[in-house]
Amino acid sequence: MKLKTFIFVTVCCASILTGSSGYSQSVVATLSAPSDTILIGQKLPLSIEINAPENFNIYWPFWGDTLVSAIEIVSAGQPEKLSAGKDIQTSRQTLQITSFDTGFYYIPAQKIQFSVGTDSSKFEALTNPLMLQVNSVSVDTTLAFKPIKGPVKLPLTFAEILPWVIGILGIALLVFLVMKYFVNRSSRLREITESPKPLIPPYVTAMNELEQLRHQKLWQSGRVKEYYTILADIVRVYIEHQFGVMAVEMTTDEIMTGIKPLGINNEAVSKLGQSLELSDLVKFAKAQPSALENDLCLNHMIDFVRESHSVVANNPENESGKSDNTLQTSEIE
Repeated sequence: MKLKTFIFVTVCCASILTGSSGYSQSVVATLSAPSDTILIGQKLPLSIEINAPENFNIYWPFWGDTLVSAIEIVSAGQPEKLSAGKDIQTSRQTLQITSFDTGFYYIPAQKIQFSVGTDSSKFEALTNPLMLQVNSVSVDTTLAFKPIKGPVKLPLTFAEILPWVIGILGIALLVFLVMKYFVNRSSRLREITESPKPLIPPYVTAMNELEQLRHQKLWQSGRVKEYYTILADIVRVYIEHQFGVMAVEMTTDEIMTGIKPLGINNEAVSKLGQSLELSDLVKFAKAQPSALENDLCLNHMIDFVRESHSVVANNPENESGKSDNTLQTSEIE
């Protein structure tokens, strides 16, 4: 009984070893490099290529910082699956290696794990080993020493420029605000210190406008209505500004009633009335005065302005501001 059990166990172990060896023979792993010699610090691509049946699963190892002592792994590329023949898959991964010690270095065979189909059992395939020679940089001692190179200037980045841009904009904004403050302050001071411009007396304004009307020769060119309209408006504005009587909005009769208390001599008042009545006839009744009447009407208006101004000069209380106060005081009494 014991002999039968021993024979069964021996057969099972042999089957397992035979299967594992068969799977390993189906996977071919190759370790290669374009050169077996590098200079100290130089990078060298090291390729690991695996050929296996299509239904095999390849498990790439996790590479650390070093491959073996004195040989460092700079970077490990992603495994890539290459095209192959029928039912065969080819995968490759490239490592960038370097060394900073001179000498000969042995790179042993690397273990690559794989499994078959859905089977969770893992097997190993070994690559071929390599030899790597690391040489130092040759130095010609007969040459003169060269100066040490200065720092390499790199282009400025946006993050380095941004603080300067913000600083310059901040300073510009501050200068603008300060200048605006002083400009506004000087403007306010100028407004305070500037004395008001002297007002032109209504008498001077009226006389200048009447003389300008004479030189325009409106009625001579057939613009009779425009001539009488401007003439009446000049005198109405003069009465309103000089005596405070709202002559611009009054009729001729209301104006004559409004200026009666001002003490202007009757002849000047009569001339004003005749001129205003003639102006109304021209504007509203389409009257056609003679050339003599046109000139006489303008002269009458000039006489009225002069005579009324002489009354103001002799009796300042008839001016617009003081006249209003006098009328208000009399009404209260």
